[in-house]
Amino acid sequence: MDLSAQPALLTRILDAPHYLDPTTQLNQVSFRFFHFDPTFAPAGKTAVTCFLPTRNYQYWTGLRENDPARYRAEKARVAADVTAILEPIVVGIRHAIEVADVSTPATVIRYTGNWQGSMEGWLLSPGQKFRSLPNTLPGLRNFVMAGQWIFPGGGLPSGPMSARSALLAICKADRVAFDPGPKSESLTPTPLAL
Repeated sequence: MDLSAQPALLTRILDAPHYLDPTTQLNQVSFRFFHFDPTFAPAGKTAVTCFLPTRNYQYWTGLRENDPARYRAEKARVAADVTAILEPIVVGIRHAIEVADVSTPATVIRYTGNWQGSMEGWLLSPGQKFRSLPNTLPGLRNFVMAGQWIFPGGGLPSGPMSARSALLAICKADRVAFDPGPKSESLTPTPLAL
C-alpha cells in the first residue's frame, strides 16, 4: 500500500492501555512510515515500523527458550494488535500487509548480544543525567574507546560523536593540536541548475 499521504512519524494515543507483556502497559504507540525513502520498499508500497518499549526481557527470553510455540503466538498477537491500532488511521492496512516481523528483546539478544535485549547500547535510568561514560579504562595505557557502548542511547550516531572525543583525548595525550581539517563542502547544499 502506498502510504505517502501519511506523516513520516505518527503517534496514536490509545483509548485503553495495550498490554505488550505481563508487566508492560502502553498508552501510546508510534509508527514510522518510510515512504520518503524508495529503498525501503518497492514502488507503490511502504515500509512501516512500530517501536514498543519493554524492560521485561525475561518474559520474552523465557518464552523463546521454554515454550517456542507460545513465543511465536505472542509475536503474532503483537503484530495483530499493532495492526488493529493502525487500522482506524489507515483503513484497509490489515489486508495490505505483505510481511510482518516482530523483534523482541530475545531477538535482539540472539542477533546482537545487547545487554537485556536493549535495542541500543545504553538506556538512561529515571533521574540519570545524560552524559557519556569514560572512554578510557583504569590501568590500561594507550587505550581510548569510541562507539555506542560509551554514549547513552547508543546506536549509529553515537559512534562518530564519541570518536571525536576519542581523537581529542589521543591528541591531548600525544601533545598534538587537534585539527579536524577543513569543513566538508559536501555538507553544504548544492543548488540545482534548472
